[in-house]
Amino acid sequence: MELPFNFIDILRNIVAEPGILVAFAAFHPFALLLLTIPLWIFKKMGIYKPAQELGIFGFSVAVIMMVGWLMGFVSQILLMFMGVAGLKMLMIYLSMYLCITAFVIVNATGLKKTFERDQLKKKSVT
Repeated sequence: MELPFNFIDILRNIVAEPGILVAFAAFHPFALLLLTIPLWIFKKMGIYKPAQELGIFGFSVAVIMMVGWLMGFVSQILLMFMGVAGLKMLMIYLSMYLCITAFVIVNATGLKKTFERDQLKKKSVT
């Protein structure tokens, strides 16, 4: 049994048209937002009850997606306009996400404490 698609064809499409990678870098977080629609429906039905505060794992995923989205889109559009080959752009994009993920995993508790401290400062000012 094999997968219903061919990775080589996907790579050939990226090499032929690097704009596909830029579009993916720009819009992939919005695809994840579509996944929240079933959670919203389950919440309205009473099946799913979300936690009041985000745990360390959820916070880490949110930071990885946010930083990856911002840095990924900017870097990919710059690389495309500089004329870098599509396969190199893909490798840069994947290595960028790997580095962001490693950084967030190593520093997750410190990042969360800093974020919570900043949120408390915002609440005390207003």
